[in-house]
Amino acid sequence: MNESFLKQQWRTVPENDWIIAVICLVSVLYIVSRLVFPRYHGRIAHAFFNRYEANKLISEKNVLFHNNGFLLNIIPLFCIAMLVYEQRSFFNPEFNLDNPFLKYLVILSLVTVYFLGRILVISLFGLSFERQEISLRFNQVYLLNFDNLGTFILIPALVLPYSHGIIKIILLITLWLGLILWVLYTILRELELLKSYRVSIFYMFLYLCTLEILPLWWAVVSIKEGW
Repeated sequence: MNESFLKQQWRTVPENDWIIAVICLVSVLYIVSRLVFPRYHGRIAHAFFNRYEANKLISEKNVLFHNNGFLLNIIPLFCIAMLVYEQRSFFNPEFNLDNPFLKYLVILSLVTVYFLGRILVISLFGLSFERQEISLRFNQVYLLNFDNLGTFILIPALVLPYSHGIIKIILLITLWLGLILWVLYTILRELELLKSYRVSIFYMFLYLCTLEILPLWWAVVSIKEGW
């Protein structure tokens, strides 16, 4: 048959075997963190709602906090990237057909850059205004809450790629609502910290606009209209 008569068609079955590798990697990270630091998981869960425990945990600044916190801070990055990827794939099926793993890596890179950039910007703010103690405490509060975020969204985010129809919609809505509530609660804790150090309202407003509202706005626009 003459190849000129063959019509090019989109591949209808995406190659998503790489998702299994991502799920295994994230699961191993979480299991290792629980096995090596079992007591820490209970403490951060309690510290998420208890300010006294959070202050106590942060003030220790021991090796336990940094090692286990590092593992738990990696997990939400993969989960958020999976959520954004599945959101795009659900509303734009063609997005999932061409180099899906590469697109997931791009999303993961953007999430990671924002995560690291946020910590860096806060540190630079503290250095510029000679308030390093506040910036350090600010980042510690954020990282502590970020540890808990991985525990909250781990299972729904990993189940999301293998859900369909109404179940997938419910999971997407649940994950986004959970993420929004986490962001609002984290902002509240951070503003309380700034208030306790008597930081001016102007700097609070500047922080909200540059590090919270603008990235969230960009994320919503990107998901709805493309990058």
